Amino acid sequence: MPRSEASVFPPPHETGLDAASVREQLDRILASPLFRNSKRYPSLLRYVVEQALDGHGSELKERTLGIEVFGRTPDYDTNVDPVVRISAAEIRKRIAQYYHEAGHESEVRIDLPLGSYVPEFRLPAEKPPEPVLPTAVVPVAATELAEPKPVVVIRQQRVIDWRVTAAVALAAVLATSGLFWAKPWTRPSALDSFWAPMLDHGNILLCIGRNHDADGRPHGVALADATTMARLTGILQSKGQQWTIRADDDATFGDLRQGPAVLIGAFNDSWNLRLANSMRFTYHQAGPTDWIEDQKNPGSRAWSVTRGPGLPPMTKDFALITRVVDPNTDRILVTAGGLWGYGTLAAGEFLSDPKYMEAFGRQAPAGWQKKNLQIVLTTEVIKDNSGPPRVVDSYSW
Repeated sequence: MPRSEASVFPPPHETGLDAASVREQLDRILASPLFRNSKRYPSLLRYVVEQALDGHGSELKERTLGIEVFGRTPDYDTNVDPVVRISAAEIRKRIAQYYHEAGHESEVRIDLPLGSYVPEFRLPAEKPPEPVLPTAVVPVAATELAEPKPVVVIRQQRVIDWRVTAAVALAAVLATSGLFWAKPWTRPSALDSFWAPMLDHGNILLCIGRNHDADGRPHGVALADATTMARLTGILQSKGQQWTIRADDDATFGDLRQGPAVLIGAFNDSWNLRLANSMRFTYHQAGPTDWIEDQKNPGSRAWSVTRGPGLPPMTKDFALITRVVDPNTDRILVTAGGLWGYGTLAAGEFLSDPKYMEAFGRQAPAGWQKKNLQIVLTTEVIKDNSGPPRVVDSYSW
């Protein structure tokens, strides 16, 4: 149900706010470094704020925004072209980062609530607590996390409830921890070396993307992402590491500054997309085609997947793994995301099975264990099942 206008912009006698105050605050936000160098995000934020102030909040739907703000045709497919959802998620992150910075505590608050494109305005004292997902992943040492696709696909893939995710995670933790503790290594394995920089720096945040409906409302976690999360929590558990799980659209910039983080998913995890934009290997999307691009060869579509009605079934997927010190948070991040769910599953397998990392370590550049690292993977897709991961390229610096 759409929010009432009163819930979007309460009368001045109730909040002490008026339209002029909100517009002044909007100008401050859009003038900040977080927004001023972008065209897409300021356009969307200004549009929804002005529409809400004018009493048209109930008209702020995904399709309408795609047409009015981004120039899409009236019949465009919001599943194939999720520009509004991705932009709104990024705006939420940037707004959270803006208010997290010192000096903005006493300013009027403009929020774009989760699951809605209708902004909310309030005085700073009325700032609501950050929404947190249920913190019951594993009764071991966790609390919450991870976007796209397993034995099915993100845009049309199976989604599951958080309680199912918790059960899957628990089973994987028990199995994986037994595997690792039962076989002590005589020397650090390549897998140990990959995860070593993440350990002993406090709690690790696991951040997982969620699926959204046509109106941008979250409605579940892709099974591929949940399975990958379960594999990675098993690795962390085997090393005695504490972790917390949080959904991508609930995690704030402040959360990512608290310690190391693992981001699971690609196009459904806006934090991962933000990070990838500054890397050599990045995610891209245009119409029915998704691809991983090498900035040194930007015209190539060698690592691409095209899916849609009337197109041949998928036979291959690609994934990107990154381990880097994020210059924005000064914390170590690991990301694992496929173009589709099959790739995400392959990334999870690669990061949790010693034999794959051992093979990579034998041909990796010297010193990769302590460097920033990106690995591009591919996997065969046969009858809706992903095959083993295979490295197609890597880069360390």
